Amino acid sequence: MQIMAPLREPHPIASAFFAFHDETIESKRADRDGHAASQHHGSNVSNTRNSLGWRTRYASAAMHPVSIAPVQCRTLETDNSSPVQFHVRQVFPKDQNEQASSDDLGTGATVWPGAIVLLKYLEKLAHDPLRENVLHGKVIVDLGSGTAITSLASALLGARLVFCTDGCDPVVDLARQNIHNANLELRNTDQSMGSSIMGKEESQFDVRGCKIIAKRYLWGDNTLLQELPNDDKGNAMNTDTTHIDIILSADCIVPRLYPIKPLIDAIDELSGDNTVSYLSYEQRYYDEYSPSAEFRRLASMRNLKVEMVPSCELNELFPANDIEIWKVTRENVNADNNQVGIKTQRTTTRTHWEKNNHEDLLVTNTIHLPDISA
Repeated sequence: MQIMAPLREPHPIASAFFAFHDETIESKRADRDGHAASQHHGSNVSNTRNSLGWRTRYASAAMHPVSIAPVQCRTLETDNSSPVQFHVRQVFPKDQNEQASSDDLGTGATVWPGAIVLLKYLEKLAHDPLRENVLHGKVIVDLGSGTAITSLASALLGARLVFCTDGCDPVVDLARQNIHNANLELRNTDQSMGSSIMGKEESQFDVRGCKIIAKRYLWGDNTLLQELPNDDKGNAMNTDTTHIDIILSADCIVPRLYPIKPLIDAIDELSGDNTVSYLSYEQRYYDEYSPSAEFRRLASMRNLKVEMVPSCELNELFPANDIEIWKVTRENVNADNNQVGIKTQRTTTRTHWEKNNHEDLLVTNTIHLPDISA
């Protein structure tokens, strides 16, 4: 399938705006790299202008560029951490020649701002000498991957295995195509990578020494953990033999389109005691309830703790006052409970929860589920 769309010249006013935006970003980057940045993160006007710049620049582009500074590649003898660029394809309603329209792809056909904020936060962590690169050598699950932008970024930032998952078959096909083509781009920027590139019809790809598996996964359907591959010695490829190391989800908390509970199901199912989830959440009005408060309420039912990453820890070059990064971890359980008892409690809580109508529970605030940490 031909993926490149005709390029249109931007409007002169837009060109002038983005040129000014680029100069501002370069100035901020130079100040940051020279340790001369001021203590505050710029005025509200400056942040709003910068946010408008990076959020709208490629919103309608058929091929969305992504620039990221990778960590040292495990398959190279030398450090190759210079910034690289790849593109992911977006699909819009007016793409008349597409085999799959945006209606078939739902919200997974475009790059959402929450994905950019999340991957830029992870990039900042990966290159901060005072912080841990949370993706290095880890097994990752990308929930609701869409265009695969977060999965590709995870591979470049040091992950060794990434499950790029979505519940929509056409979206998974789009993700495979994007991984395939991005891999070709990255290979062209580094000729020493060899030819470990699989066909775009395949589900597995080797991206700079990280295996990416693109597959369909319905949140909480108990299928993903069964596919954890083993190494040459028969050991599971992640540190926890039954769970995932890191879970990523970019802008998937949209209750007007998708119920929150299945996302909680997936995080609960995939999380071991040491699993960490990073989610981006864009604030949107929903008249029935607060999505943020409801997510936290449902998470607490599964013994999951939700913390918001302070805005000062996010990438200051990509400001967004309405986008948050959440860190979700398993709460410490009572030391007197063994793992079998804990799992039984979680299953019992889930079974009780699923027997009730979700919307009724939101209206009737008098139902109290048992505290599984007690």
